[in-house]
Amino acid sequence: MKNDKAHFVAFIGVMLALIFVLFLLEGTLLSGVGMTACVLSLPVAIALSIYDDWRKSFIGGTLLGVSSCIFCLIFASLFLFYANPLICVLPRFFIGITAYWTYFGLSKLFKNVKNKFVKEVLPAAIAGVVGSVTNTVLYLFAVNIWTSNAMGTLSALLNVAVSIYFPIELVACFVLVPIYVAVLRKVSGKILPKKIKNEKAQEAV
Repeated sequence: MKNDKAHFVAFIGVMLALIFVLFLLEGTLLSGVGMTACVLSLPVAIALSIYDDWRKSFIGGTLLGVSSCIFCLIFASLFLFYANPLICVLPRFFIGITAYWTYFGLSKLFKNVKNKFVKEVLPAAIAGVVGSVTNTVLYLFAVNIWTSNAMGTLSALLNVAVSIYFPIELVACFVLVPIYVAVLRKVSGKILPKKIKNEKAQEAV
């Protein structure tokens, strides 16, 4: 059991590092704008939340939030305000939850469909869109709640920036989440021990 947990913790550590590197790349390229478009990191976070069972659905969004918090602390002069965990972590906790249940429901709905795209790819793609919408709506909601009057201008600029990047994130999540889900299942199947894989197989039956 300890070995199983060690493998899982190591896997989560690798995923956190990957999401952070992607977030750092996105943030560095767009640091002058004052916000980060999560074109690569958000799809990974959503895929990490839906590739397995519901008990792990909160992990991807939480890792994205933690990465965002660390990034904001690194670039403190520009993003320190957004390092508040109530802004960068808490809203993203729900990304994977909404995405997972969307994916679960659509997978059940299309389970008898013979077309592979409709049966496997489309549920993940739509779940990616739902996760992206959840991220944007709850993040903006948190920013506006915790923004003081002195930060009103910054909040307004953020809303304008999001209106530009949001469609790009939607498309990225629709396209990339199904790909990432397939990759994660292969990667986790090689990393996690046989005992865990057998348990997953039994749960699938």
